[in-house]
Amino acid sequence: MSGATAAPGRIQALLMDADGVLQLPRDGWLSELAELGGGVDFVDELFEQEVAALDGSVDLADVLDDLIRRRRLDTRPEQIIEVWQSVDLFWPMLELVADVRRGGVVTALATNQHSYRGSWMKQALPYREYFDREFYSFEMGVAKPDPAYFEQILDHLAVPADAAVFVDDRAENVDAAGSVGLHTVWCPTPEEPDAIRAQLRELGVPGA
Repeated sequence: MSGATAAPGRIQALLMDADGVLQLPRDGWLSELAELGGGVDFVDELFEQEVAALDGSVDLADVLDDLIRRRRLDTRPEQIIEVWQSVDLFWPMLELVADVRRGGVVTALATNQHSYRGSWMKQALPYREYFDREFYSFEMGVAKPDPAYFEQILDHLAVPADAAVFVDDRAENVDAAGSVGLHTVWCPTPEEPDAIRAQLRELGVPGA
């Protein structure tokens, strides 16, 4: 699932996904969501409905209001959104980002988020200390795995696709990034940062 090997020194930018790579859900958060919605099927529908809000074209609160009304739940949208913020940072991966940044590479957060969670992340989490740029789908008007998501980031960074590396835990996002020419690293198991470092070194990423 990795992109083609790059010559050492060519990589100018590292793009990192957030969920499943840099931040991990706290134990029990899915159970909390299920409890708010009265069952696991609520969680499944919630995730399906969330997709419409990732590019910012739909307000998640409206989606949740409709879902709560249809299911006749005694729950407020704010309660659901708060549980969505139950994440812990995975510090070893952030240390990797810091090392690469010190190596002279532009670092960019590249994440799909609805506006409520994304705004919370920008305020509550220290990503600005690790990334030169932060790209949230709800602000961009397009979400992964749309190839236009990656093309827009490359335009903003003024970096050619073959000089950038993208790391994500979802195979469809990795494939989409690869389709526009980025080098890619699939990260299905974030608890193994050494393996990610090794793949970045193979791609010639300074500081990895």
